[in-house]
Amino acid sequence: MINTTSTVRIKSVNQIHDQEGSLIAFGIAEFYYRSREGVVADEVPYRSKGVPAVVINEQGSGVHGIAEGYLNLQVDNQGEYKEKIVTFVIKNFVTAQPINKVTQTSSNSPKPETPGFAKGLVEENITSMNEEFDEDIPF
Repeated sequence: MINTTSTVRIKSVNQIHDQEGSLIAFGIAEFYYRSREGVVADEVPYRSKGVPAVVINEQGSGVHGIAEGYLNLQVDNQGEYKEKIVTFVIKNFVTAQPINKVTQTSSNSPKPETPGFAKGLVEENITSMNEEFDEDIPF
C-alpha cells in the first residue's frame, strides 16, 4: 500500500451506496506535480467511502482540497498483457482554496518600521564596536 497526501481538484463525482447504506463517491481527480517542464496536471481515478465521500458529494465537482489516502494497484490480466490500474482511495478529505498565483514581495513595498527597543540595541552595538554600518537596520 502506497500512502499519499495530495492537493487535488475533483473533476467528476458519481455516487452509489453499499449494502450497509454507506455512501461511496468515485470519479476523476486532478493533481499537480513538478517536472522538468514545470508544473504538470495529471488525472487519477478516485473512490472514497463514508465521511470523505459525503464531503466530496456535498461540494460537487470542481472542488479543491487536500486528500489523504493510498494508491490501490489492481492487475487486469488480458492474456499475455497485464494492465495495472491505479485508484486513489481517499480516506480523509478537507476542502481548500486553490492557489491562483505565487505571491512575491515587491521591491517598491514600504519597509516595516524597526521597533524602538531594537533601534536601541543596534545603536549600542555600533558604538561598542567602533565600526561604521549602513543606516538601514535589518529588522
